[in-house]
Amino acid sequence: MPVHMISRSGNSMSRFSPFVAMFIAVAIFALDTLTTFDMAIAVLYVTVVLLALSFATKKNLLVIGAGCMGLTLLSFAVSHGEDPTSDATARCFVSLSAIGITTFLAYQVKTGIAILRESEQRYRTIFLATGVAILEMDFTLVKAAVHQLKSQGFADIRAVAAKDPSFASKAIAMMKLTKVNNTALTTFSAKDFNTLKAALPTLIGEDMEGAIWALLEAIWDGRPVYESETMMNDVNGDRIAILYNVAMPADRPLLDTVLVSIVDVTARRQAENELHAAHTELAHVTRIATLGELTVSIAHEVNQPLAAIVTNGGAGLRWLKRSAPDLGEVETAMQRMIADAGRASEVIKRLRTLSSKTTPQAAPVNLSEIAAESIALVQREITSHKISLRTELARKLPLVIGDRIQLQQVIINLILNAIQAMADPAVATRTLLIATTRAGDAVQLNVRDSGTGFAATKAAHLFDAFYTTKADGMGMGLSICRSIVTAHGGRISAHSEPGNGASFEFTIPLQEEPVS
Repeated sequence: MPVHMISRSGNSMSRFSPFVAMFIAVAIFALDTLTTFDMAIAVLYVTVVLLALSFATKKNLLVIGAGCMGLTLLSFAVSHGEDPTSDATARCFVSLSAIGITTFLAYQVKTGIAILRESEQRYRTIFLATGVAILEMDFTLVKAAVHQLKSQGFADIRAVAAKDPSFASKAIAMMKLTKVNNTALTTFSAKDFNTLKAALPTLIGEDMEGAIWALLEAIWDGRPVYESETMMNDVNGDRIAILYNVAMPADRPLLDTVLVSIVDVTARRQAENELHAAHTELAHVTRIATLGELTVSIAHEVNQPLAAIVTNGGAGLRWLKRSAPDLGEVETAMQRMIADAGRASEVIKRLRTLSSKTTPQAAPVNLSEIAAESIALVQREITSHKISLRTELARKLPLVIGDRIQLQQVIINLILNAIQAMADPAVATRTLLIATTRAGDAVQLNVRDSGTGFAATKAAHLFDAFYTTKADGMGMGLSICRSIVTAHGGRISAHSEPGNGASFEFTIPLQEEPVS
């Protein structure tokens, strides 16, 4: 029977129930008063009390119960008031007891119904009005299919995937949508429940296949909750990023009631992408500023091979102008010219790479090699500040996944900070150590100087944006270093004993392939 017909029928019954109860009460009173049956007729008043459950409030229910007891006493007074027998008195007592107990129990039932109704109303309000999309689904067929696969001897869901890759698609078709809230309709741009129900299979794209297999694994293992983040389509075909939670209550082993909570994180993902783009832009600007500080070192690095090219070119010409040209010496001079040109080209190539505005490219890299390239670019700064450089770069360092340019930026920044920390005339011995090593499941790089160090109270703020200990500093270098290292899944830290220098170190975890 349709819901609206049941509702209309229930309303009609509630409307006529008071009249029916009144009629039954009058009939019982008349029968009890005017007849001489040897039985407790007044016990029938319990039907009036029970009928009152459908229309009376808790207070009125007590009034009706008291009224029925009053009618019982009145009938007893009229029929047996002058000469009450022990049997009649006993029947009256039994009737009063039955009516009283029934009224008390009916009152308790009414209270329970009121609590249940309030709870259901609260649940319905939360379900419909919450800002999280909620889908109530029936996974009974999926649970049965998983149970059947287990009975067939499959060890786990991976074995099922290997044997029947199409099972995930079949499972999607088995999932039945039974109820949704208003937020779910808004999230998926559906005008009503039936629209969303009909479109649901098409909303799950191919990129959700991995998430579906993971959900099936959770069902296979009997886990009560599964959570993931993925992309879906809405009814109009637009892509939305969602974070969803599938709750499979332990008290519903057949999974006939499963709640899927969905949060649309499309705007958050867009904001994160924009923030990432801003970080990349800021890192690029900082690299350009760093290159500006290294102008003298860069000029020296380029000038050396160019001067050698001129020298070797002159020597080659002199050998050619001799009365008996020495072609062997000419060839040697030309080879040295080519080698020096290669050196100059490598320097320019590294500079172009650092100054280029490109998106980060994750690839297997050797941190020791990147450190050596970075040292070459700042070698002039190290020499001009009369700093003793010591390197301990591990030769057989495991590869890590990272962006070469960004990691080089971090190392150069840390080296320049160390050089500036030792620029104070009060620093007698200027020693710089750059070391790489493997640290458990990560690769570590350490830059240690013998400068003035920093106070322990400053350690917690060194990597904060716009915090600087330099008079002319911007406070962005170390902040960007932390952002880059964190984006690589690593950590960066600083240690110091005032007067004994500072040590900055960062780690990059070992990975076989970039994390998507």
